[in-house]
Amino acid sequence: MEGRDGFRNHISSKSLHTVVKPEEILPTRETLLQRVRRRYDEAAWEEFVCHYRGYVYNVATRMGLNHHDAEEIVQNVMLELWKKLPEFEYDSTKGRFRGWLCGVVSNKVKLLWRRKSRDLGRLTPGQQEELAGYLHEIQTSPTQKMADEEWVTYIITMAWDNVRDEFGENEGKAFEMVSKGASVDEVSEALGISTSSVYVYKKRVTDRLKKEVARLNRDLD
Repeated sequence: MEGRDGFRNHISSKSLHTVVKPEEILPTRETLLQRVRRRYDEAAWEEFVCHYRGYVYNVATRMGLNHHDAEEIVQNVMLELWKKLPEFEYDSTKGRFRGWLCGVVSNKVKLLWRRKSRDLGRLTPGQQEELAGYLHEIQTSPTQKMADEEWVTYIITMAWDNVRDEFGENEGKAFEMVSKGASVDEVSEALGISTSSVYVYKKRVTDRLKKEVARLNRDLD
């Protein structure tokens, strides 16, 4: 899947890390969480789902789930959050919201794992082997490191999705090539532009991307 709802972009998120460092993902304010706790603020809830469902999906797939099961987890987690967030008390001194969110994801994945494990006895030997192999690959408890890594990846990718259309074709291509490890000379030759233009394009896009990352982190946790 791609884009904001697909949660993975065609440009490698690992490549984007070369231009936006994890330490530049800034601490955030609680505005959206405060708003979404008012259950009847539909606009806040829609914004919350738009921003966080992709992160939940990414964590679920990182834990080993296939697309179908990850989508089921997203739906179950969002339903759980709809019920719990009005009473949720966010204390940043005890950890980031994404850590708590990963705990909810973990609980839902464990329930899914147990349900599928109970189904093993009703399957044919071949199906049992396939399902057992799948269940063996599922990690039911995401670590804090995983939560943080997926958050950084998700925020950077979302930021690039948001700003990419602001740039011309050569600007975007130059940035993508450099972020993937191409040298300035290689980019210059491939696009037929001067090396000085490559440097200018890279800085222009990188500066804009960092601003968008900071903006997202002013609203998200």
